[in-house]
Amino acid sequence: MITSSARRLAAYVAACLLIVLAAAGTASAVPARPSALAPQGAPRPAAGPAPQDGSSPGRATFGVQPSGAKAPDARPNFSYGVTPGAAVSDHIAVWNYSTRPLTLRVYAADAINTEDGGFDLLAAGKKSKDAGAWVKLAQNQVTVKSRSKVIVGFTLTVPAKATPGDHIGGIVASLSGVRTDDKGDKVTVDQRVGARVYLRVAGALAPRLAVEDLHTSYHGTADPFGSGSATVTYTLRNTGNIRLAAHQTVRVHGMFGDARTAQPRDVPELLPGSSLRVTAAATGLFPSLRGTTTVTADPQAVHGDVAQAPMPRTTVSAGFWAVPWTLLAVLVVLLAGLTLLVVRYVRGRRGGPDRSGAGRSSAEKGPKRPRRSRAAAPAAMALAAAVLWAGAPHAAAAPAAQLTVTPGKGSSTQTITLTAAQACPAGTTNVIARIEGAGFPQGGQIVVGNSPLSTYPKAAAGGLSIPLTYTMRDYAMTAGFTTLRGTYTFTVTCLKGAFSHQGVQEFTGSLRFTSADAYRDGTQVPGVDPAASTDPNSDPAPTGPAAPGASSASGAPGASGQGAQPGASAGTSGGTAAPGQSAQPGQPAQPSQGATAGTSAGAGRTLDTAASTVRQGDNTPLVVWSVAGFAVAFLVLAAGAVHRVRGRRAARAQNT
Repeated sequence: MITSSARRLAAYVAACLLIVLAAAGTASAVPARPSALAPQGAPRPAAGPAPQDGSSPGRATFGVQPSGAKAPDARPNFSYGVTPGAAVSDHIAVWNYSTRPLTLRVYAADAINTEDGGFDLLAAGKKSKDAGAWVKLAQNQVTVKSRSKVIVGFTLTVPAKATPGDHIGGIVASLSGVRTDDKGDKVTVDQRVGARVYLRVAGALAPRLAVEDLHTSYHGTADPFGSGSATVTYTLRNTGNIRLAAHQTVRVHGMFGDARTAQPRDVPELLPGSSLRVTAAATGLFPSLRGTTTVTADPQAVHGDVAQAPMPRTTVSAGFWAVPWTLLAVLVVLLAGLTLLVVRYVRGRRGGPDRSGAGRSSAEKGPKRPRRSRAAAPAAMALAAAVLWAGAPHAAAAPAAQLTVTPGKGSSTQTITLTAAQACPAGTTNVIARIEGAGFPQGGQIVVGNSPLSTYPKAAAGGLSIPLTYTMRDYAMTAGFTTLRGTYTFTVTCLKGAFSHQGVQEFTGSLRFTSADAYRDGTQVPGVDPAASTDPNSDPAPTGPAAPGASSASGAPGASGQGAQPGASAGTSGGTAAPGQSAQPGQPAQPSQGATAGTSAGAGRTLDTAASTVRQGDNTPLVVWSVAGFAVAFLVLAAGAVHRVRGRRAARAQNT
C-alpha cells in the first residue's frame, strides 16, 4: 500500500530532481575566454594610431633588429657565448616605417616569463639585475626620420663573477603616450618592441626542472553511478641554470586501478629561475574515495639550442580524495526508507491482525488529516515545474555566421585568408580571431588580436577579408605540438570597442586535415573561390625587413594583434622577417596587421582583449538521470492516486 506519506515523499523527490535538472541546463552555458597566448616569433613592423601625446597625427610604425655597424643583418636575435669578464660590442637598428619622425626611447632590460609562459621584458620602471644591466647603449633616445633607420651601438660587459649558464635580456625601443578609453579615462600607453639577447657564460651547465605545490580537486556529478573529473594544478619551475623547454604528462589513478592521462601543452621556453602555474583536467574518473596524481616533467632543449646531456626527468606524486557524495546520498535515502519500512512492519505486528483500522471508531483512528496535506503533492509538482521553467538556460552566444578559409585546399606551410560572409554589424569597431582544435589550448589560441575593422579590406560579398600572417604549422609549434590532425575551427568575433569584452557577431569556419600536411576547407561563402590562393581584394604581402620585435598599436592599449612566430612574444621579440616575407635591409616595409605591444599604466606586458562566447557543456548523464528519477517519482504519485480512488470507491460500496 502506498500511503499519503509516501506520495508526499515522492513529490518532494520529484521537485528536487527537477531543480537538479534545471541547474544542469543552466550550468551548460558557461562563458569561455580565448587563450591570451599569442603565437610567438619574428614580429612585423608596428602599425597603429599614434598615441595622443600632442605629436603630429599619423600612424606610429616602428621596429628593431640586430645590425652591423653600417646595415642590418639577418640574425634572429643577439646570441653570445662568453667567459666571465668578457666584453662584446654590437649594434641594433631602429626602424621608423611611419610617414612622420618618431622620438623613441632605447634601453635594455632583463627577460622574464609571463604567467602563461610567454617571453617578456621588464617594464621601463623596473630595475634590471642580470643581462639587462650589463648592456650599455651609445644612445638612450633616438629621433628617427620617416621611412628610415638609425643604427645604435652598444657594449655588453660580463661581470667577472657572473655565474655559468644562460643570462637572458633584450633591447627595447618604446614610444610612450596617453590615450582615452571608452569611459573617458586617460590611460598611459607604452608601445614597445624589442630584440632578444641570449648570453651563455662558460662553466658547468645544470638543466633541471622541479614540480611543486601539486594539488588535485575531484568534481563529481549528480549521477550516482557516473564518472567525474579531476583538476590538477602545480607549479613547474626551472631550477637549473639554462633555459629549457618542457614536455609534461599528468596521470590520475583511482583506488581500483582505473587511470586517466592528461597532456598539458608543452612549454616552449622556461627561463632559469622562472616558474609557470599549470592546470590540467582529467575526465572519466569514477569516485573511488582515494586517488593518486603523478606528474612527469621531461626537460628538453629549446628550439635552436644545443641539447645538453643528461637531462633528468622529474616525477612527483600526491594523493587526493574522490568521495562519491551523490552515491552516498542515494544509499542514505535507501537506508532511511528501508528503516522506515522495518519500523512500520514491526509496529504493525505489535498492533495485531486488525492493522487496517476497520471497526474502530473515529476517535480511535485519530484526527482526520487536513486537506492541505492532501494537496502537498500537487503543489510540490507545480512548484517543481515552475523551477524547471525558470532555471532553463536562456543565455545565448553571439549569433554565428559563415567564414570561409582560403585556399580551399592547401598544406600546413601555406598562409591562410579568413573571409566573412557579411560585414560586422553597425556599432562594432574591432575584431578578434582565434583557432580551436586538437593540440591548441582549451578555449582556443589567438591568431588575430583585438584590431580595428579598418585594418582589413572587404571581400566581394561585403565581409571582412583577414589574411593570417603565419601558417598552421607556425601556430601549432607555438602551442607546443607538431602533428596537425582532425578539424580546426576559426572564430572571428566583432567587438563593440577596443576595450569591450562583448561579442556582437561571430563568424565561424573550419578546415580539416586529411593528412599530416594537407587540409581541406569545410565552409564556403558566396562570391569567394576557396581554391584561390589569395583573396583578390586583399593587399599583397608586405616586403622588406619585417623588423624583429616590431609591434603595432591597434587603437587601444593592451590590444594584441596577430601573434609572432614561435620563439618570441608579442611586444618583446627578436627575429628576422616574418614567414612569407623577405628580409631586405634598407627597404622600408609596408605596415602589416601587427601585434600590439601597448601596455596600460606603464605595464611592460601585453594584455589581450577577447570576446566572451557561450559554450555548451555535455551534461547528458545528469539530464538522463534527472529525467528518469522524475519519471519514477511521477509513477509513484500516479499509483498512489489510483490506489486512493479505488479505496474510496471500495469504501462507498461497503457503506451502500
